[in-house]
Amino acid sequence: MPQSRKSALSALLVLCALHALACPLRLARAEGIATLLAPSRTNVEKSKATPVDPTKPSPAKGKTASRDGADTDDKKTDGNAPDPKPSVDAREQPETLAGGLDEEVDILIAMMRPFSQSCYDMDMPELFAVLRYDDAMPLVNGVLQGERRDLLGDVEEIRYQDKKAWGANVALEKPGLYQFSIDSRPWWDAPSERFLQHYVKTMLPVHGVERGWDTPLGQRLEILPLTRPFGLISPALFSGRVLQNGEALTGVSVRMTRVNTDRVSVRTGWQKELAAVSDNAGQFAFVVNQPGWWCCLAQTPGDPLKGPDGAPRPLEIGAILWFYVDAPPENPARTANRPKNQQ
Repeated sequence: MPQSRKSALSALLVLCALHALACPLRLARAEGIATLLAPSRTNVEKSKATPVDPTKPSPAKGKTASRDGADTDDKKTDGNAPDPKPSVDAREQPETLAGGLDEEVDILIAMMRPFSQSCYDMDMPELFAVLRYDDAMPLVNGVLQGERRDLLGDVEEIRYQDKKAWGANVALEKPGLYQFSIDSRPWWDAPSERFLQHYVKTMLPVHGVERGWDTPLGQRLEILPLTRPFGLISPALFSGRVLQNGEALTGVSVRMTRVNTDRVSVRTGWQKELAAVSDNAGQFAFVVNQPGWWCCLAQTPGDPLKGPDGAPRPLEIGAILWFYVDAPPENPARTANRPKNQQ
């Protein structure tokens, strides 16, 4: 190779290295920040579902993980283990929808990178609400109308992994499909010199009611599931649609990340998440192949906001849907045939 070409190639490599150092977020793109919205129970049946902490592995038997990560004695709870009592499916024992319930759920709101589980201080959300749907609700102009309850006044500041987060205890007074949602406040992300804002939702079926899971909430940016986002067993196909102001959003980046509670290591940053682009109908699909809490995030530019220096700075808005995927049930015959050192 001529000396001039070698010099040019060396200069190009130096420029690429300097560019990479100046743009660390591009290299770390695979681990974006997400606003966590997670109920302490993944479903509520007549025999209470076992609480599942979205960011903690299964505690030792007889311990329950608290929000700050400390263990508290609780002989009735075994982390992610199944309830020792037989599960009662409410669909087999219908309950009068007008009847009252004595159920509750804790909601955790925090800011984190799901794969590394690193958390950040979070400002109080602009909105926190729940819409309840049931089989008795009529359609109005072809749209199912949920029973709305504003919950922002119920949130309390807490510490989660030693960072400022938010929590609320919500009474579940009737059977139904509960869609929880929050609108975060725009926050300044100094490394990327831009603002970020998230519109987040998650769902909780109570006493076997599933009607309403495919009903949009009307968020500014929203992920509408086309696959029922509960009762999933890994591996499972999950599909959805990205909506902006109720209309399909084409060609938008969609990413899927699991909260890495078991601390699985990966060979490359790309393996921390799944990525796709919405099609002409705003649709996308993924295969979620591991159990746990999954975050589905779609991002698109918003209107610029005034930055710390007074100049207009870009805003990136994100729609997030959180859902839980169960592990496949153990096959007793397969377990019996394993060598003893593998059981």
